[in-house]
Amino acid sequence: MIQVLVFIFTIFVGWLIFDFVKHKKLQKENVLTALISAIVAGVAYYVLYWVF
Repeated sequence: MIQVLVFIFTIFVGWLIFDFVKHKKLQKENVLTALISAIVAGVAYYVLYWVF
């Protein structure tokens, strides 16, 4: 479970850095998009981890 949380945090931070470099500012929509993307990726990783 710790692996999944670290993965979610990494995706979230990476997405924020990507958006900041692209738009030169942090917007509420970008932070929310990064959070949703990280959670979806974390759930997918968790499911794949237990299936395989």
